[in-house]
Amino acid sequence: VIVNCGSGDTFGENWRSAGRATPSHSTLYIEGQSSARLGRKLSYGGIVREVLVEGPKQVPIEMTYGLDAISFNGAHDGYVAKYGLTHVRELQLSLDGRELSGEDLLIAIEERHKKTFDRALEAVKLEGIYTQIEFHLHPEVDANLDLGGNTVSLAIKSGEVWVFRHDGVAELSLEPSVYLERGRLQPRATKQIVLSWRVMEYGTRMRWSLAKAQDTALAVRDTLREEVSTIG
Repeated sequence: VIVNCGSGDTFGENWRSAGRATPSHSTLYIEGQSSARLGRKLSYGGIVREVLVEGPKQVPIEMTYGLDAISFNGAHDGYVAKYGLTHVRELQLSLDGRELSGEDLLIAIEERHKKTFDRALEAVKLEGIYTQIEFHLHPEVDANLDLGGNTVSLAIKSGEVWVFRHDGVAELSLEPSVYLERGRLQPRATKQIVLSWRVMEYGTRMRWSLAKAQDTALAVRDTLREEVSTIG
Protein backbone atom coordinates (compact mmCIF):
# COMPACT_ATOMS: atom_id res chain seq x y z
CA VAL A 1 0.00 0.00 0.00
CA ILE A 2 2.62 2.54 1.11
CA VAL A 3 5.94 2.37 -0.74
CA ASN A 4 8.89 4.53 -1.69
CA CYS A 5 9.39 5.75 -5.25
CA GLY A 6 11.97 3.06 -6.06
CA SER A 7 15.67 3.15 -6.89
CA GLY A 8 15.36 4.57 -10.41
CA ASP A 9 18.48 2.69 -11.54
CA THR A 10 16.88 1.51 -14.77
CA PHE A 11 15.58 4.96 -15.75
CA GLY A 12 18.86 6.85 -16.00
CA GLU A 13 21.13 8.89 -13.77
CA ASN A 14 18.65 11.67 -13.02
CA TRP A 15 15.94 9.27 -11.85
CA ARG A 16 18.51 7.29 -9.88
CA SER A 17 19.55 10.42 -7.99
CA ALA A 18 15.93 11.46 -7.47
CA GLY A 19 15.11 8.02 -6.06
CA ARG A 20 17.78 8.46 -3.38
CA ALA A 21 16.44 11.82 -2.18
CA THR A 22 14.45 12.06 1.04
CA PRO A 23 11.25 13.33 -0.71
CA SER A 24 11.16 10.05 -2.68
CA HIS A 25 10.63 8.12 0.55
CA SER A 26 7.61 7.86 2.82
CA THR A 27 8.95 10.04 5.57
CA LEU A 28 9.27 13.60 6.87
CA TYR A 29 11.41 16.27 5.27
CA ILE A 30 12.01 19.97 5.85
CA GLU A 31 11.82 22.81 3.30
CA GLY A 32 11.98 20.31 0.42
CA GLN A 33 15.49 19.24 1.37
CA SER A 34 17.00 15.82 1.93
CA SER A 35 18.38 14.84 5.33
CA ALA A 36 21.69 14.02 3.62
CA ARG A 37 23.54 15.16 0.50
CA LEU A 38 25.27 13.17 -2.22
CA GLY A 39 28.81 14.30 -2.99
CA ARG A 40 31.32 13.39 -5.69
CA LYS A 41 31.46 9.96 -7.28
CA LEU A 42 33.94 7.32 -6.17
CA SER A 43 34.52 3.74 -7.25
CA TYR A 44 33.84 0.97 -4.73
CA GLY A 45 34.82 -2.49 -5.99
CA GLY A 46 34.38 -1.34 -9.57
CA ILE A 47 30.97 0.20 -8.87
CA VAL A 48 30.76 3.99 -9.11
CA ARG A 49 28.66 5.57 -6.36
CA GLU A 50 28.17 9.06 -4.99
CA VAL A 51 29.63 9.67 -1.55
CA LEU A 52 27.06 10.41 1.15
CA VAL A 53 27.99 13.68 2.84
CA GLU A 54 26.37 15.98 5.38
CA GLY A 55 24.13 13.15 6.52
CA PRO A 56 22.86 12.06 9.94
CA LYS A 57 25.52 11.25 12.51
CA GLN A 58 23.19 9.77 15.14
CA VAL A 59 20.50 7.27 14.08
CA PRO A 60 19.27 5.42 17.20
CA ILE A 61 16.55 2.79 16.80
CA GLU A 62 14.65 0.48 19.13
CA MET A 63 12.18 -2.36 18.52
CA THR A 64 9.75 -3.54 21.19
CA TYR A 65 7.55 -6.64 21.01
CA GLY A 66 4.51 -6.29 23.23
CA LEU A 67 1.47 -8.45 23.93
CA ASP A 68 -0.76 -6.58 21.49
CA ALA A 69 1.60 -4.65 19.20
CA ILE A 70 5.09 -4.32 17.74
CA SER A 71 6.68 -0.91 18.28
CA PHE A 72 9.49 0.88 16.47
CA ASN A 73 11.25 4.01 17.69
CA GLY A 74 13.86 5.75 15.58
CA ALA A 75 15.47 9.15 15.16
CA HIS A 76 18.07 10.98 13.10
CA ASP A 77 19.88 14.30 13.34
CA GLY A 78 20.15 15.01 9.62
CA TYR A 79 18.38 18.37 9.98
CA VAL A 80 20.12 19.52 13.16
CA ALA A 81 22.97 21.38 11.45
CA LYS A 82 20.67 23.66 9.44
CA TYR A 83 17.43 23.73 11.42
CA GLY A 84 18.36 22.48 14.89
CA LEU A 85 15.65 19.82 14.70
CA THR A 86 15.91 16.09 15.35
CA HIS A 87 13.32 13.91 13.63
CA VAL A 88 11.86 11.16 15.82
CA ARG A 89 9.44 8.58 14.39
CA GLU A 90 7.42 6.13 16.47
CA LEU A 91 5.44 3.33 14.82
CA GLN A 92 3.12 0.77 16.38
CA LEU A 93 1.69 -2.17 14.44
CA SER A 94 -1.13 -4.19 15.98
CA LEU A 95 -0.46 -7.93 16.08
CA ASP A 96 -3.45 -8.66 13.84
CA GLY A 97 -1.98 -6.31 11.22
CA ARG A 98 -5.13 -4.21 11.00
CA GLU A 99 -3.72 -0.90 12.24
CA LEU A 100 -0.46 1.01 11.97
CA SER A 101 -0.25 4.13 14.11
CA GLY A 102 2.55 6.64 13.77
CA GLU A 103 3.91 9.72 15.43
CA ASP A 104 6.48 12.09 13.94
CA LEU A 105 8.22 14.49 16.29
CA LEU A 106 10.53 17.39 15.45
CA ILE A 107 12.42 18.63 18.48
CA ALA A 108 15.31 20.97 19.27
CA ILE A 109 17.02 18.97 22.01
CA GLU A 110 20.00 21.01 23.14
CA GLU A 111 20.32 24.74 23.76
CA ARG A 112 22.58 25.16 20.74
CA HIS A 113 19.96 23.37 18.63
CA LYS A 114 17.37 25.89 19.80
CA LYS A 115 19.63 28.74 18.72
CA THR A 116 20.02 27.14 15.30
CA PHE A 117 16.25 26.79 15.05
CA ASP A 118 15.77 30.43 16.05
CA ARG A 119 18.11 31.53 13.25
CA ALA A 120 16.28 29.34 10.74
CA LEU A 121 12.95 30.77 11.88
CA GLU A 122 14.25 34.32 11.52
CA ALA A 123 15.44 33.50 8.00
CA VAL A 124 11.84 32.79 6.96
CA LYS A 125 10.57 35.93 8.71
CA LEU A 126 9.02 33.93 11.56
CA GLU A 127 6.50 32.34 9.17
CA GLY A 128 7.49 28.83 10.24
CA ILE A 129 9.72 26.09 8.86
CA TYR A 130 7.79 24.40 6.05
CA THR A 131 7.58 20.68 6.75
CA GLN A 132 5.93 17.76 4.98
CA ILE A 133 5.36 14.08 5.60
CA GLU A 134 4.78 12.05 2.45
CA PHE A 135 3.29 8.59 2.07
CA HIS A 136 3.89 7.36 -1.47
CA LEU A 137 1.24 4.93 -2.69
CA HIS A 138 1.58 1.93 -4.98
CA PRO A 139 0.05 2.59 -8.43
CA GLU A 140 -2.50 -0.20 -7.88
CA VAL A 141 -4.00 1.64 -4.89
CA ASP A 142 -7.15 3.66 -5.55
CA ALA A 143 -6.92 6.67 -3.22
CA ASN A 144 -9.63 9.24 -2.50
CA LEU A 145 -10.10 12.05 0.01
CA ASP A 146 -13.06 11.45 2.34
CA LEU A 147 -14.91 13.18 5.17
CA GLY A 148 -14.43 16.64 3.76
CA GLY A 149 -10.76 16.08 3.06
CA ASN A 150 -9.90 14.90 6.57
CA THR A 151 -9.18 11.25 5.71
CA VAL A 152 -7.99 9.20 2.73
CA SER A 153 -9.59 5.90 1.73
CA LEU A 154 -7.28 3.40 0.06
CA ALA A 155 -8.79 0.53 -1.93
CA ILE A 156 -6.62 -2.30 -3.27
CA LYS A 157 -7.44 -5.00 -5.79
CA SER A 158 -7.96 -7.72 -3.19
CA GLY A 159 -10.98 -5.84 -1.92
CA GLU A 160 -9.28 -4.47 1.17
CA VAL A 161 -10.06 -0.88 2.12
CA TRP A 162 -7.70 1.05 4.37
CA VAL A 163 -8.29 4.47 5.92
CA PHE A 164 -5.58 7.05 6.60
CA ARG A 165 -6.28 9.55 9.37
CA HIS A 166 -4.31 12.29 11.12
CA ASP A 167 -4.69 14.46 14.19
CA GLY A 168 -5.73 17.57 12.29
CA VAL A 169 -2.63 19.65 12.99
CA ALA A 170 -1.43 19.56 9.37
CA GLU A 171 -3.09 20.12 6.02
CA LEU A 172 -3.93 16.83 4.28
CA SER A 173 -3.73 16.49 0.49
CA LEU A 174 -3.43 13.92 -2.29
CA GLU A 175 -0.73 14.82 -4.79
CA PRO A 176 0.93 13.25 -7.86
CA SER A 177 3.91 10.94 -7.44
CA VAL A 178 5.82 8.35 -9.46
CA TYR A 179 6.71 4.70 -8.97
CA LEU A 180 10.04 3.65 -10.49
CA GLU A 181 9.20 0.02 -11.18
CA ARG A 182 11.86 -2.25 -12.64
CA GLY A 183 10.94 -3.74 -16.01
CA ARG A 184 8.88 -0.73 -17.07
CA LEU A 185 9.91 1.56 -19.90
CA GLN A 186 8.68 4.66 -18.08
CA PRO A 187 8.00 5.60 -14.44
CA ARG A 188 4.42 4.82 -13.41
CA ALA A 189 2.16 7.64 -12.33
CA THR A 190 0.73 7.28 -8.85
CA LYS A 191 -0.32 9.39 -5.86
CA GLN A 192 1.02 10.33 -2.46
CA ILE A 193 -0.63 11.36 0.78
CA VAL A 194 0.93 14.58 2.03
CA LEU A 195 0.73 16.23 5.45
CA SER A 196 1.98 19.84 5.36
CA TRP A 197 2.47 22.41 8.11
CA ARG A 198 4.85 25.09 9.38
CA VAL A 199 6.95 24.43 12.46
CA MET A 200 6.97 27.39 14.86
CA GLU A 201 8.17 25.83 18.12
CA TYR A 202 11.06 23.80 19.53
CA GLY A 203 8.83 20.72 19.67
CA THR A 204 6.14 19.67 17.18
CA ARG A 205 4.23 16.40 17.21
CA MET A 206 2.22 14.91 14.33
CA ARG A 207 0.07 11.79 14.79
CA TRP A 208 -1.42 9.66 12.03
CA SER A 209 -2.78 6.16 11.49
CA LEU A 210 -3.47 3.66 8.73
CA ALA A 211 -6.18 1.16 9.61
CA LYS A 212 -8.16 -1.46 7.77
CA ALA A 213 -11.82 -0.48 7.40
CA GLN A 214 -14.05 -2.25 9.90
CA ASP A 215 -16.11 -3.94 7.20
CA THR A 216 -13.01 -5.53 5.60
CA ALA A 217 -12.59 -9.20 6.49
CA LEU A 218 -9.61 -10.15 8.65
CA ALA A 219 -8.23 -12.74 6.24
CA VAL A 220 -8.35 -10.66 3.04
CA ARG A 221 -4.89 -9.94 1.64
CA ASP A 222 -3.57 -8.32 -1.52
CA THR A 223 -3.46 -11.59 -3.49
CA LEU A 224 -5.68 -13.37 -5.93
CA ARG A 225 -8.67 -14.71 -4.02
CA GLU A 226 -10.34 -18.01 -4.73
CA GLU A 227 -14.09 -18.02 -4.99
CA VAL A 228 -15.63 -19.83 -2.04
CA SER A 229 -18.82 -21.74 -2.70
CA THR A 230 -21.24 -22.90 -0.03
CA ILE A 231 -23.15 -26.19 -0.33
CA GLY A 232 -26.52 -26.09 1.41
